[in-house]
Amino acid sequence: MLSKKRLLTLAELNLKDKIEQMDEAQLNIYAQKMNLFIDSYPAYERNVKDALAGHDSGMISMNLMGIRMMLTDLHSDRLANKSNELINTINGITADKLEANLTAFFSEVSALSIAMQMVQQIDEKPDIVDEVTEKQEYYILAVDDASFFLSALKAFLDGTKYKVTCLTSGATALRYLLKNTPDLFLLDIEMPEMDGYELAQKIKTQGFTAPIIFLTGNASKEYVAKAIKAGGVDFIVKPIDKIRVMEKLEKHL
Repeated sequence: MLSKKRLLTLAELNLKDKIEQMDEAQLNIYAQKMNLFIDSYPAYERNVKDALAGHDSGMISMNLMGIRMMLTDLHSDRLANKSNELINTINGITADKLEANLTAFFSEVSALSIAMQMVQQIDEKPDIVDEVTEKQEYYILAVDDASFFLSALKAFLDGTKYKVTCLTSGATALRYLLKNTPDLFLLDIEMPEMDGYELAQKIKTQGFTAPIIFLTGNASKEYVAKAIKAGGVDFIVKPIDKIRVMEKLEKHL
């Protein structure tokens, strides 16, 4: 059963004042609402994107309402309010502005869905008290076939303690690992020839134990489960921003 402690790690949910009053039955009901959201959200997102391409504002609004209802049930108040703002502005802004706003919104909602799935699927580790010496520099290997993403990542990390090597294919990454041992991996999932799943499995097979963070824009259950099985410990949802990247690096390094 989903634990209260693990639910409280989901900062996007406003549960702090509610969760302690939940009995086992109420917690089970909440878990069912989470599963409904995880299962249903990808279809709502696809419907909105299809409606956006077809300039169907009514269909966009209807699907955003469905997302808003689920977010409200989960006590994700900020995102529920954001969906409501989008519904109220659909006909008052340009198509380009609406698309940009929807892209940013879906990135946040996808991140919430993935975080929920991780709470459900990744085993909870016991608290270990250990003396940790913070390193002055951390070395990150980022692999993505999209050069614009790698350029953005380099710009984000320039001047920080995180030193990033950017490569554009799994084969090149495996050659790099013959002589280098990164502190963390950032792997795009959808790459030609060797996707992120396969690359992660090869990294693990070769004995590397550094955390693997997957880069994705897909929150579907099958997609996330496959990434976790391949060794992923976390996700960064595209399009990326500096705050989100830094939060994940601070969490795992």
